[in-house]
Amino acid sequence: MNNQEIDDAIYEHAKEWIVKTCLCEKIDTNKKRCFDRIKLMIPTQLKDRKVKNKIEVCRIDTTRRDEFDFGLDWQSKRLEEKRDELNKYPKPMFYHANDIVHYIPPLTKENIREFNKNPKFRKTFKLDETIKIWKTRRPNVVKTLEHMKFYYTGLFIFITRAQLQKLLGILSTKEANTRIKKCQKVLDDHFRIMYKQNPKDNEAIRQMHEFGHGMVGSDYDVGKFRI
Repeated sequence: MNNQEIDDAIYEHAKEWIVKTCLCEKIDTNKKRCFDRIKLMIPTQLKDRKVKNKIEVCRIDTTRRDEFDFGLDWQSKRLEEKRDELNKYPKPMFYHANDIVHYIPPLTKENIREFNKNPKFRKTFKLDETIKIWKTRRPNVVKTLEHMKFYYTGLFIFITRAQLQKLLGILSTKEANTRIKKCQKVLDDHFRIMYKQNPKDNEAIRQMHEFGHGMVGSDYDVGKFRI
């Protein structure tokens, strides 16, 4: 089974609360892979709870306001945890490694040799922009930012889902717009607090999120989700 087939099977068998181990016994894949997929589906598609010493999961009814609020609160708390984690690293976390310089007209493999050797030829180019490249000697910093990216991407899913549910008539316009504003507020608060906590690393953090330097993937991938 591929990942999407596993996700579909998990969602199908989680109509009611079910222990994770029992759920994975119903899926045609190994236990670890099943557990990993369940973890990725919380809280965008599944919710979880602890019952004695076991973890149960159940699918989320995204049309219900309480289910939406549960997921939003979960994402918000995870982002807070990652901010606190980031804030514990010694500051500054990043250093200025080098620059990328862009000219008009652009440098190419055909003209760069003459550009480097001929001062007169170099004067025919106009400096367009200089981009600082930031790096860190602490791999855990990048890992924390990757986890953070995973959680705020989940909020992009919430926003996209609410917009689609509104267009499909599943949610009222008022309810969908309220949900979108709530998600936007969590995102705004998250980045505002994070940048305030890390003033010396603001530019580097922005670059990491925008271009993904050193991170796994440079795009905001909302992936597949259920309406």
